[in-house]
Amino acid sequence: MKIAIAQLNPTVGDLAANAEQILATARQAAAADAQLLLTPELALCGYPPRDLLLNPGFVMATVQQLTQLARDLPPSLVALVGTVEANPNADARGEKPLFNSIAQLADGRVQQYFRKRLLPTYDVFDEDRYFEPGDRSNCFQLAVNAVAMTIGVTVCEDLWNDEEFWGKRSYEVNPLADLAAAGADLIVNLSASPYSVGKQRLREAMLSHAARRFQQPIIYVNQVGGNDDLLFDGSSVACNRAGEVVSRAAHCQPALTLV
Repeated sequence: MKIAIAQLNPTVGDLAANAEQILATARQAAAADAQLLLTPELALCGYPPRDLLLNPGFVMATVQQLTQLARDLPPSLVALVGTVEANPNADARGEKPLFNSIAQLADGRVQQYFRKRLLPTYDVFDEDRYFEPGDRSNCFQLAVNAVAMTIGVTVCEDLWNDEEFWGKRSYEVNPLADLAAAGADLIVNLSASPYSVGKQRLREAMLSHAARRFQQPIIYVNQVGGNDDLLFDGSSVACNRAGEVVSRAAHCQPALTLV
């Protein structure tokens, strides 16, 4: 299977331009015979959207843009697109109104959502202000040469809770362990991880450790560019199950990488 890693530079709030970036990249990926396209976390609205998420009109516009994007995508491609998802049980259960989600787009529509489980609320992050955490880690199947491949989907922070790597847990669950136990053949992580000195080396060490520990290839896609006070360096990577980096995208510039 050929997978396209779309290392994009979205602008917070510019839904139409962000959708056009995704669509243009999707067309390039389809022309290269890719079957699966990966985009960064919240790629459709840009990260971090902050208090734009408190505006119901903005959320509705994001949902509408996602629906149109699904219709416009090349029919041969399955795309995982970072977006916001409305929480239908928010009022009844007293929960946050949104999920930080990944939408699976195929056959002209939104097939399903994968919800971020671990919400960082420290340092530059304030996700608990807006989002309800997902309650499970999910996989989907994609046919590869008539054989079903099981792909586990995680979002940014879901990757950062490996107690063996860190020597402790910051959250009760480890989504990677859950996906490995569920029989995932591949784990993908869609991120918007800000740049800091040494961050690229740290990420790659963490990814390599997780791939070896769970005997799973892992593909990590990150945003590039700057939004508000945050810089994003991209540096997307793919690791094989032995923990070796087999593909590394450009640093601090948009890129489409095929693995």
